[in-house]
Amino acid sequence: MSARVPPRPPRPGDDPWLPSTRPASPRPALPRPALPPDLGRRARGLGWLAVQGVLGFVVVLGLLLLFGLLLALGWDPAGWLIGITLILAFLGVARTFFRGRRLLIPAPEVPLAQATPEDDEARLLRLLRSGERALPPAARPAFHAAIISTRDALRLTAGDGALGRDAFDARQAAREDLPELLHTYQAAPRTPDAERLLASQLDLIGRRMGEVVHERRGQHTRTLEAQRRYLESKYGEGEE
Repeated sequence: MSARVPPRPPRPGDDPWLPSTRPASPRPALPRPALPPDLGRRARGLGWLAVQGVLGFVVVLGLLLLFGLLLALGWDPAGWLIGITLILAFLGVARTFFRGRRLLIPAPEVPLAQATPEDDEARLLRLLRSGERALPPAARPAFHAAIISTRDALRLTAGDGALGRDAFDARQAAREDLPELLHTYQAAPRTPDAERLLASQLDLIGRRMGEVVHERRGQHTRTLEAQRRYLESKYGEGEE
């Protein structure tokens, strides 16, 4: 029997949450945003609309040629028929335009209130990579620390049945506060004051997320300790 090969220990590059210390090092691909669920339906609708447009153009062109020939031969009602055909053609073009416009507009995104913890974490990971490219090297450690603290807070509050203060703060940091902070810094002039304000705000977010992580880990530790005492009282050596 062949000896079992022990699993390879993870390399630093295998963890997508680690800071990019070497730009040339390989890194797992970021999660791709899912395609819109109605993309296939809209593509089929646009294809069928294009077929209808071509057929309608051929029919209208044929009728106009026919009625134009009849009018040239002296059949007066052909003039009315040409007018009616042009009106119907205009209505068909308008219908095609408005229906095509509706099909080109994707379905609205899922509201953030309905996002899952996995969605929040994937969005946070993409934000981390954006920040690594946009921020100066001096600001990246604080940004990375705030991101990791927020990620840990999201994971520890993911199972909350009700949206308490800790879970709300973690989701707000991931969905709004950190993205808006990065966007605001990118739009502002690169000055020492801007970097100082960025660092102070990242520190505020990181400290709050650290409080959430510390409190939740303490709760888990206390729960495990209570369970240990219960099992010791249940299965330990008792009085005969």
